[in-house]
Amino acid sequence: MTQKDKTKEELIEEIKLLQKRIAQLGTEDTEQQRMRRLATVVRDSNDAITLQDFEGRITAWNRGAELMYGYSAKEAFQMSIRHLTPPDKEAEQKEFIRRLMTGETVHSFETQRVAKDGRILDVWLTVTKVLDDMGKPIGIATTERDITERKKAEGEIRKLNKELEYKVTQRTAELTVANKILEAFSYSVAHDLRSPLRAIGGFATILSEDYRAKLDDEGRRLIGVISDNVIRMGQLINDLLALSHLSMQEMETTDINMMELARSVCNELKDGSFRDRAIEVSVKPLPAAHADYTLTKQIFTNLISNAMKFTSHKDKALIEIGGYDKGQERVYYVKDNGAGFDMKYVDKLFGVFQRLHAYDEFKGTGIGLAIVSSAVRRHGGTVWAEGEVDKGATFYFTLPRGG
Repeated sequence: MTQKDKTKEELIEEIKLLQKRIAQLGTEDTEQQRMRRLATVVRDSNDAITLQDFEGRITAWNRGAELMYGYSAKEAFQMSIRHLTPPDKEAEQKEFIRRLMTGETVHSFETQRVAKDGRILDVWLTVTKVLDDMGKPIGIATTERDITERKKAEGEIRKLNKELEYKVTQRTAELTVANKILEAFSYSVAHDLRSPLRAIGGFATILSEDYRAKLDDEGRRLIGVISDNVIRMGQLINDLLALSHLSMQEMETTDINMMELARSVCNELKDGSFRDRAIEVSVKPLPAAHADYTLTKQIFTNLISNAMKFTSHKDKALIEIGGYDKGQERVYYVKDNGAGFDMKYVDKLFGVFQRLHAYDEFKGTGIGLAIVSSAVRRHGGTVWAEGEVDKGATFYFTLPRGG
């Protein structure tokens, strides 16, 4: 290696050392800048940041402390932290000092302080030890945040929640009693009506059979009206009993194959009440449900029989049954191309005795959809409908997922 090469290598090494030194100096400058910025943040913080010696004398007091407590720094330096401590919190002050001295570095808790004007402030307090260059504890640093308004708001919320909880409990109890009275009333009325209704039906039959020859056409027509209304009243009683029983019967949930159930209900209805009708029913894939089998069958029975009933004026009755997943629920629907309804009356659909069509046009008691609503709600589900006059209707309900 030549002398020239040596000189070059030495120069490169010196440059590297100089660059390293410059980098170190830059780091030192940056650290100083950071410390200055930190001091500015501490000085101007909205939180109260103070220093005290172990006798409690205040040695540092930032702008946040002035705003929170109302004392200037000059006043604070003549004070002890005890001036800010309510009498019932003095033992607490001594305790956290003792804990700091035994080695605990941070102690955070909620406490109270006294402002210059005598107000008691709720504060969130964080305490740390201040060490000298040798690591020896020489004082205490505290950061205090005023949470008085937050605590007041929390107290108001707790008070309102208690009041609301009490009102809800009272209202629930009142509704429970009212429902039990209504159920008992419905059950009693329905049973008590059966006896006189049977008597009316029986006497109407006797008049029709034994005195038919003595009655003119108008008399025979009136006997027929009585008989028809006895039958209608009997159906109404049965539906009232079904609705009353529905709210009282125990639920036994199980996984249900909804496709099989829907097809079974369709076959029963087509072979029974609607055997004289040509009805096209399409059962789409249905997700399984985890529900009470008897109640679920009642839901399908009422909705599908409604669809069959309200398509009776159509040349070609079309009914579609389907379902799909939606979040943690499963949605099922029964759709038809029948009479439909005006959406402005949709809120009346699921009420007891609510009818949107004349009895002479479509037979029924107006309780079927109330039974559907009650059965769905017992599962924690919801029920709703969409329709248009003369263009059909779709009824939806939700049930919990199957396994």
